[in-house]
Amino acid sequence: MGRPQIYLKDWCLEDSLLKAEFLKKESENPRGLVVITSHQGYIPNINIYPHFQSGNFDRGRLNNGLSIQVTPSCYEKLKAKFRTFKKNDNDKNKVKKQYHFEKELSARIQYLKNENGWAKEEIVIEHVINAYTNSMAYNKSKAKVDTKIIKLQILNEEINKNLLEIQQLKTEVFELKQKLLKESSAKEHYENLCKEHGIDGENFQLTETSPS
Repeated sequence: MGRPQIYLKDWCLEDSLLKAEFLKKESENPRGLVVITSHQGYIPNINIYPHFQSGNFDRGRLNNGLSIQVTPSCYEKLKAKFRTFKKNDNDKNKVKKQYHFEKELSARIQYLKNENGWAKEEIVIEHVINAYTNSMAYNKSKAKVDTKIIKLQILNEEINKNLLEIQQLKTEVFELKQKLLKESSAKEHYENLCKEHGIDGENFQLTETSPS
C-alpha cells in the first residue's frame, strides 16, 4: 500500500517553516529543483530539468506568503528530497556512537523497547537517561527544600527563645511595677499618719526609752 496522496496546497502547510527553508535553499542551489521568480514564486528549474515542463501545473502557498507552481514530476522529486532534508535536519544535533553491552543488558534494552512499542533501542537509552536526570533534579530540589526546612526550624527555635526572654522581661517589669506601687502606697500611708498626728515625717526618729 503506497503513501496517501497529498496535494501540493496541503503539503505546503505541513512543516511550513522547514519547507520554506528547504525551498529557499533549493532555489539558491544552481542545480536545485526549483528557482524563484519575482511574480510567480517558486517554479521548476527547467534549465537543468527540462522534463519538469510536462504536465499540468499545481499551485500551493507557503505560510511565508510565497507561492509555488510545479508539475507532478517536479512535485514528486521535491517531496522525496524534502524527506531527506527533514531527516538530516532532525539528525543534525545527533552524534553517532557505538557501544558494547553485556548480553543480559542488551536483552533488557530489547525487552523495554518491545514492551513500550518503541521503534529504536536508542529511545530506551534516552528514556533511562531522562529518568535519571529527572531523579537527580528531584533529589537536588528535595535537598534544597530540606535545607530550607532545617533553617526554618532553627529560625523558629530562635524566635521562640526570644519570645520566652521577652515574656520573662515582661514578668520582671510587671513585678517591679507592683513593688513600686506597694512602696508608693506605703509611703503615702506613712505621710498621712504623720499628718494626722502632727509629726514631721521627714525628721521623725524613733527613740527607745528604758523602763523605769
